[in-house]
Amino acid sequence: MKDKLSPRQKRFAEYYAQSGNTVQSAIKAGYSEKYANADACKILENPRVTDYIKELTAKAQRDRIITAIERQAILSDIAKSKQEETPDRIRAIDTLNKMTGEYLSKIEVSGSLKTEQSKLDDLIKQMSDDG
Repeated sequence: MKDKLSPRQKRFAEYYAQSGNTVQSAIKAGYSEKYANADACKILENPRVTDYIKELTAKAQRDRIITAIERQAILSDIAKSKQEETPDRIRAIDTLNKMTGEYLSKIEVSGSLKTEQSKLDDLIKQMSDDG
């Protein structure tokens, strides 16, 4: 995608993905102030530029989000830390236990379940009562 852009368009997209400011991004990318103030929005009409901006934005979001393993590592550090307050350590351990499925969930079910066998038994009983 970025290979099809001019160097100036590429720089514009990179600055725009960081700031969201069309005029300043155009100026930093090397467009004249006159063009930036009057026509910078036209750069965003180029689908290759907007696709590259979307790609950069998505990558930045992926890089900001920590994975489950990273969360577990952070919580583990808190749980192991002698410097953390006891409630913080307990919460970290509790959260880790929930993340890894250490707690068992007990589910009570009440009611009856009609199976094919019970239906068959009912039919046999009806037949014997009728006869």
